[in-house]
Order: sequence, then structure tokens, then C-alpha cells
Amino acid sequence: SLSQAHTLSCAVFLSVHSLYQDKNIIYKLVILRLIASHYQVYCGLTSQGQLIAVKQVILDSSDADAANKEYSRLQGEVELLKTLRHINIVGFLGTSLQQHVVSIFMEYIPGGSIASIIHRFGPLPERVLALYTQQILEGVAYLHMNRVIHRDLKGNNVMLMPTGVIKLIDFGCARRLSYMHHTTCNSVDLLKSVHGTPYWMAPETFVFSLQIINETGYGRKSDIWSVGCTVFEMATGKPPLAHMDKMAKQKSTV
Repeated sequence: SLSQAHTLSCAVFLSVHSLYQDKNIIYKLVILRLIASHYQVYCGLTSQGQLIAVKQVILDSSDADAANKEYSRLQGEVELLKTLRHINIVGFLGTSLQQHVVSIFMEYIPGGSIASIIHRFGPLPERVLALYTQQILEGVAYLHMNRVIHRDLKGNNVMLMPTGVIKLIDFGCARRLSYMHHTTCNSVDLLKSVHGTPYWMAPETFVFSLQIINETGYGRKSDIWSVGCTVFEMATGKPPLAHMDKMAKQKSTV
């Protein structure tokens, strides 16, 4: 049956129990974010009358290697999300897998992204900027205390509740550091793969020389740089070095 199929697929997907399986979502109300041709975020209405965000990723059934790689990446994202509980981190509700479509159910954040707020209202007043920055830093501090580096902090990945509460989203690039000390960054607390969006990336993570990245690595400080760039974005309406169009075309993931 459909119910049994969902139970089995959820068990395969990290044994994460889904509070909202596809059969309980009455319809997809609207596409909230179109990230790529195989990756969309919807607003879903559950049978209990609750609005939730549904991130859906279509696995390429024609390319087993690519599908397995993407599935492993999603497993890592879910593994992180299900351990995070903080007012400034998007809430995780569950997952399902049906016919090559992975669904990740999350808290619905109706206010939109900070980038969209800036687009509509312009650069933020100093008082508002300070309120948002404090919450962003509280969310990042929680992540770092739990040895998680977000690696893609920017206006598009900072969401706003109508009450003014900030939520960090999109943990597709996030990674958990090797465990040694919770509050220090040492030789094992480093990542050596390159992820992010160029305008918001710290210099040590940018792909000017992959050899440098492989030799030195980077840690929590890269997120703090990205927070600074996001503050600049909120204050001016644009990220730092926005006039450098060629930077945006640099390959941002290796």
C-alpha cells in the first residue's frame, strides 16, 4: 500500500520518522524557491491544516552514480538537520522518498529571505540590521558549538518570520567538524572541500588555488566572514565587491 511504501522508504532514508508524509499533504500551494531544475521548495498544506515547507529533490534515475552521490549528500543534510534545535535555525520535521523524489519537510517561514526583503524595501535601517545581525550570530554560535559549519551564509539563506525572528536555512553545504574541542579551531577542526557563493566566501575558501585549500583547510572563521558579508548586504543592498561581475562566474563548488 501507499502507507507501507512510505514507511519503508522513510526507513531507508536514515530511519528518520516523517511527521508529514506525502499522502498527508493535500496539495502543493506554490513554489517558494526554484534552485535548479531538479530541486524546488514548495509550500505544502497537511491534512491537519498546517503549512509546511517541502524541499523536493529529483534523483536522476538515468545516472546511478549521480543519483547515489546526490542521495548521499541529502543524507548528510538530513543527518545534520535532525540534530539541530534552535530558535534561529529552521525546524526539521521529517523526510520521505518516493519514486526517485526525496522530500525534506521543514518549518514554513512566510516572511521570505533577507535578500527578498532588501529587494522590496531597500537597505535596512541600522536598528533593524542590528536586530537581525544579533540573531544570525546566535544561530551561527549554536552551529559552531555543535561543530557545524554552514558554509553558505548569505541573504538568500537567512529567512524572516513575520514576528521578526530570523531563521538560518539551506544546510546542503554544511558539514560537521571532527570532534576535539567544542570552542577551539585546531588542526582536525578544518574542512578542505570548497563550497559557497563567491561574494560571501572567505578568502581561504575561494578557489584561487586548490592546493592552498588542501594544505591549510579552513574552519569556523569562514562562517564569520560570510556573516560580515551578509551584514554588508543588509546595510547596502548588495554584497561586497558586487561590481566584480566575473567573481560571480567563478566555480564555487569543488
